[in-house]
Amino acid sequence: MNKTIRLVCVLAILLMPILAQARIFARWHTSMGSFTAELYDELVPITALNFRDLANDGFYNNLIFHRVIEGFMIQDGCPNGTGTGGPGYNIQDEFHPDLLHDSAGVLAMARTTEPNSAGSQYYITLAPQPHLDGGYAVFGRIIEGLENVMAIGSVPTNSSNRPITPVNIFILRMLDLHLLDFFPVLDEPVLLDTNTTQMFITQAYTHEATVSYTWFLNDELLPDDTFMIERTFESGNHTLRCNIASSDSIAFDAVWNIQVSSANEDLQAPVAEQISLSANPNPFGSNIRILCNSKIEQNLSLDVFNLRGQKVRSLQKSASKQGTWELDWNGCDDNGQQLPAGVYLLKMKADSGNLFRKISKLK
Repeated sequence: MNKTIRLVCVLAILLMPILAQARIFARWHTSMGSFTAELYDELVPITALNFRDLANDGFYNNLIFHRVIEGFMIQDGCPNGTGTGGPGYNIQDEFHPDLLHDSAGVLAMARTTEPNSAGSQYYITLAPQPHLDGGYAVFGRIIEGLENVMAIGSVPTNSSNRPITPVNIFILRMLDLHLLDFFPVLDEPVLLDTNTTQMFITQAYTHEATVSYTWFLNDELLPDDTFMIERTFESGNHTLRCNIASSDSIAFDAVWNIQVSSANEDLQAPVAEQISLSANPNPFGSNIRILCNSKIEQNLSLDVFNLRGQKVRSLQKSASKQGTWELDWNGCDDNGQQLPAGVYLLKMKADSGNLFRKISKLK
């Protein structure tokens, strides 16, 4: 998956903070340059969110990389600058089978020889370190500026592995871009029949920054500029990419590899077998009836989004459901105000997957 970092000036959008698992980003500004990491809070939430909270509190600002071992790792997070300090508490060790010390730039928690003794100290690898797998909690990876990390890893040190010339961390801050769901899921091929229309959706939010969506099909710019796109593809292999860019100088590329053949089956079919969603009439005027169905008992919610990606109405809060039920929506937002005419997106979120339906509201 390609990831790019760049400063962007974009159209205004403010997505409300949604309590959901997300991908988040952190940036270091040091005396030897800047670098950026993606944190895997969807896989290791205890570890990643502890780091996020400490960064947001300014804990890491003005610290130093107190331990550097060339070819191994660089370490920070001690308020004493000696490797002896921490935040005053410890967190639980947290491991995920997909998070390994498999390259340079892996971000993980340091700890003592005792389990569950991590707090604020972390390290960044300078090469693969497979012997650390399962013993130290990986929670992120450098995605930009790895050359600066490697340069820090090559500074002269004393016999205690402390840099002779301090490497200062001026600011370590979280960036204002939070990635939520992607539909269809990333990193899996999307198998389609010819002349089949498929919807592709990205969901992200910011607190104060602005965000834009730029779509490319086989590296050719498309006119679409919202968080979703709906297309029919010719036979063959295609690459669809959405660049999600925040004005807080961070961008992320969501990439789908699409294989189109009359012999293939849509990968989203298993989801449709468990849940279904329809809405009539569509387009609608003063009211639309939404029909939901779940073949199994599972947690479900139903929300309405506008084309800027903002959630405008919660129609069904998360609840355990099985069977068929109907919901009526009068076109009002959560504050009871009539929404303007236009295109909206229904999202049915379930344990077995997500479904989306595009609806049109008339004046």
